[in-house]
Amino acid sequence: MHLDNTQRIKAELILIGVTVIWGATFVVTQSGLLFISPFLLIAARFSLAFGIFAALSGRHLFEISRVTLRRGVVLGIFLTISYLAQTAGLQYTSAARSGFITYLFAVLVPPLQYLIARRTVSLGNLLGLAVVVLGVLVFSAPGAGGLNQGDIMTLLCAVGLAFYVVLLDRYSLQSSAQDLAVLQFGTVAVLATVGTVVGEWLVGGTVLFIPSPALLWTVAYLGILGTAVALGLQTRYQHETSPVRATIIFGLEPVFAALAALLLAAQVPTGHELVGGGLILAGLLISELWQFRSSMPEIV
Repeated sequence: MHLDNTQRIKAELILIGVTVIWGATFVVTQSGLLFISPFLLIAARFSLAFGIFAALSGRHLFEISRVTLRRGVVLGIFLTISYLAQTAGLQYTSAARSGFITYLFAVLVPPLQYLIARRTVSLGNLLGLAVVVLGVLVFSAPGAGGLNQGDIMTLLCAVGLAFYVVLLDRYSLQSSAQDLAVLQFGTVAVLATVGTVVGEWLVGGTVLFIPSPALLWTVAYLGILGTAVALGLQTRYQHETSPVRATIIFGLEPVFAALAALLLAAQVPTGHELVGGGLILAGLLISELWQFRSSMPEIV
């Protein structure tokens, strides 16, 4: 499918904005976890996002078709798998390793894009994606060593994200973005609440919850900007580009995370972060500028 360039560029600029919001969530989440358990934080942010979209939907929420309901729940399940697996994995692996392994979902997107959506991938997109993956590897510098328990959990997160990105591209062409958003937010809120009870209360024995202005700020940012706005915009605009191009854009997340850490927490980026960030930007440019070549071979 050939998309209007102006429409696609607008969508991709919005997705870059989404990635900026997500970049700041790392610093915000780190501060918030001093006051609340990880799973409970996920439940709180998605409950807030669900409440916002439910209010916007009004009575229409009860008129959503069964087909759209099923699609929204499926998206919510894959989103839940991604968030809970990544959060659980961070208890056993480093943030750097987690960041790189999570982004391995990019490798799964091209074959899934073809198998599920029957959309081909340009050589420029694949070259750009390869450079971006290399950039994320250099940026995160996860180090050597075999896979540990946390790495395996994070691999599950990557698989969930790959399915989410590709299915979102397909479903958002067939159902209302607002309907899909409210349904997936509600699904994650319910499943994360269950995960809090089973994974943190029954198994761990205690659930951390310390009311404070800092916690309120964390939940507000993650729930409103990080979830309702960011995921809402992703749901609305991702289908106007391809899953692979969107995945390349999402590779900017660690760059914006480092920038947020510099601005909000005075954490100066290291040399490998600067090199990795440069590679990520180079990969993005390769993918974007490839269309201006005289010919763009399409491959599966």
